[in-house]
Amino acid sequence: MAGVQIPDWAAVGIVIALVVVIVGYHAYVLFWTKNIQFVEAYLKKRKKQPYYALMLALANGDLEKAERYAEQLTGKYEEARKSALANIQIEKNQLEEAADIANEIKNDTVRYYNQALVALMQGKEEQFAQAKNNVANRVLRYVLEAEKAFRQGDKKEAEQLGHLAISSARGLQKYVLVRSLERQQKNPNRHSFF
Repeated sequence: MAGVQIPDWAAVGIVIALVVVIVGYHAYVLFWTKNIQFVEAYLKKRKKQPYYALMLALANGDLEKAERYAEQLTGKYEEARKSALANIQIEKNQLEEAADIANEIKNDTVRYYNQALVALMQGKEEQFAQAKNNVANRVLRYVLEAEKAFRQGDKKEAEQLGHLAISSARGLQKYVLVRSLERQQKNPNRHSFF
């Protein structure tokens, strides 16, 4: 049997289809799935890469490891590094440092989210409201509202808003929210909802 000749257009089509499947798989896991075990397995499989190791460390509350991994991020991960460092400083209750880092974040939604969270923890309600109103991501607005309700002592409202945030989230965002909530629920010195 002689070699089968594939037309050039078919070969290009096959390559494009493979690229779409591969990219689609990663996008599905990181942005669309509701299955957090699937996301966790994906992260664990890639934990040698600093970004994925950072996400695992943050979700599990290992701030020391998270800080080490965040410092390894450069280039296209610069914004993720800044966001992670701001979150780490917030977790450590080092709010001035967190505010300084948040102000350097270029992505408006992430910057305003971190600024709102810092303002809330500092008791600056007007700054919190202004920053929160600029957060474009619905899930992050729910998170901020849950944090506000929690800090005001309204546990029922915080639970409702927290579960609304989780049910609205997908992929990596959902994974981090669920694991952060589980961690906070076990914390006897809990100072935030997530």
